[in-house]
Amino acid sequence: MKKKILVVEDEPISALSMSDLMEVFGYETCEPAATGEEAIARAEDERPDIILMDINLRGEMNGIEAAELLRRRFGTHIVFITGYVDADMRKRAEAAKPLAYLVKPLDFDVLRSVLAACPA
Repeated sequence: MKKKILVVEDEPISALSMSDLMEVFGYETCEPAATGEEAIARAEDERPDIILMDINLRGEMNGIEAAELLRRRFGTHIVFITGYVDADMRKRAEAAKPLAYLVKPLDFDVLRSVLAACPA
């Protein structure tokens, strides 16, 4: 059975590109979400195994807040993917207990390895 991935990214082109890449990697994908609120609703409906989460999102909730809620509510595995690197932000992100914190531009081999190591 394929693992299901939800991409949470507020840039539509990036979200679609990442979803397409996940399908190439052999994963099932959900329709991408652009906000933390959408991510929670999508996770409620789709129950993804892994969420690729941008940290800076549109809406009231950032990616870290959404990830913490998703992990508590559903036990979903989170991989942060962000273009923003700051020691304070990284510390807050690590408190959400992600599987990984990856910085854009992505090394696709590293991403593939992180996803393959994700528990079912």
